[in-house]
Amino acid sequence: VEKVMPADTFYFSIVRDPVALAESSFAYYKEVAPAFRKAKGLGEFVDDPKRFYEPRLRNNHYARNLLWFDFGLDHNANFSLALAQLGEDMIRRTFNMILVSEYFDQSMILLRHALCWPLDAVVAFSLNARQQKPSSTGGVGESWVGKAAAAAGVGIRGGHVQAKLPPNLSLTEEQREKLRQWNAFDWYLYKAFNKTFWKTIDKFGRTQMEKEVNLLRMRREDLARVCLRDGGKPVEAHQIRDKNIRPFQSGLVKILGYELQSGLDNVTRKLCVRMIRPEIQYKDVLDSKQFLQAHAIQAQQQRLIVAVGGTFLKQDPPWKGEKEMGGEVGVGGRTLEEGMKDWDSSLLNRNNQTMVREHEKRRLR
Repeated sequence: VEKVMPADTFYFSIVRDPVALAESSFAYYKEVAPAFRKAKGLGEFVDDPKRFYEPRLRNNHYARNLLWFDFGLDHNANFSLALAQLGEDMIRRTFNMILVSEYFDQSMILLRHALCWPLDAVVAFSLNARQQKPSSTGGVGESWVGKAAAAAGVGIRGGHVQAKLPPNLSLTEEQREKLRQWNAFDWYLYKAFNKTFWKTIDKFGRTQMEKEVNLLRMRREDLARVCLRDGGKPVEAHQIRDKNIRPFQSGLVKILGYELQSGLDNVTRKLCVRMIRPEIQYKDVLDSKQFLQAHAIQAQQQRLIVAVGGTFLKQDPPWKGEKEMGGEVGVGGRTLEEGMKDWDSSLLNRNNQTMVREHEKRRLR
C-alpha cells in the first residue's frame, strides 16, 4: 500500500475485543477453518485449542491471534511481553490512528475530526450483522435440492431438506479467559490501544464527545427512516428484492442486510444505496471506475450479443444506471471544500487536523 500511496497518507485501523472477534470468526468461518470445523462448538474448541489447531493448515489463521495476523505479524509466535511491545511499537509507527470496534460511534467522531470530515461522512448503518436467532420461517419444499441446498448450508435426508443448525457460540467466563490466553497477542494489542483510545477521548473532551455521538445517532435514525423499510430493521438476504444489495452469505449463519423504502426518488435512492451496498458489490463499483476500458468492452460485447438475437443471461452489474462521482464522501456524496460548514456552523479546513507522521512510519514485516 505504501508503494502506491502519497507520503502524507493518513493510515488508520481498528481493533476488536478478541473474545467477540473469536465468536464472530467461529460463526462465519466454521466450515472454512479446519480448526473450527472439527469442533462441535466454540466452547469445545476453547477448552483444548491445541487439539484442533494445526498452524500449517490453510485458513487456520482465523482461529488464533487474527488481529496480530491482520497487522502482518506472526500470529503463531510464542507470546512474550518483549515481542508484544515490539509489535505494538511497529503498529503505532505505521498507523496514525487505531479505532475500537466496541466504541464505533466514538471512533467515527475521532476519525472525522482527524481528517476534517463533515458529520455526514461518518454516518453509517451496521453491515454484515449475523442473525442471532434462527429464523421462524416454515419448511422448505422438497424441490429445493442439489446446488441450491448445498450453497445454503443444508442437508438432504430421505428426500427432505434439513437445515444445519448455527454453531454453538456460548461460553463460560472461564472459557472467555482461556480465549484471551489463546489469543494473547490480540489481547495485549486490544488493551494497549483501548487505553490510548480513551486517552484521546479525554483530550478531545468527554462532554463534546457525548454531544457529537448523540448528533451522529440522531442523523443515523433520520436516514434510516428515509432510506430503510421498517425503520432500518435488518432482514434476511432472501427478503431483499434488489439482488444488487443482497449481502454475500458465508458459513452457517445468516448475514443480514437492508430493504430499501419503496417510492424513493432517484437522487435519494442513490444516496441510500451508498449506505447499504455490501462490500463485494462496492468492489464492483470501484472496478468500474478503475478499469473503464475493460467495462466499456464488456458493455459493447453485451450489446453485440443482443443485436444478433442472442440471449444475454448475465445479471446487470450493480453500477448500471449510476453515475458515480469521484472523490465523494459520506451519504451526501460531498467532498470537503475550504469553507464548508459543519453541523455546528463552524468552518472546516482541509488539512488543519490531519496528522502527518511519514517520518515515523515503518513497514510491518
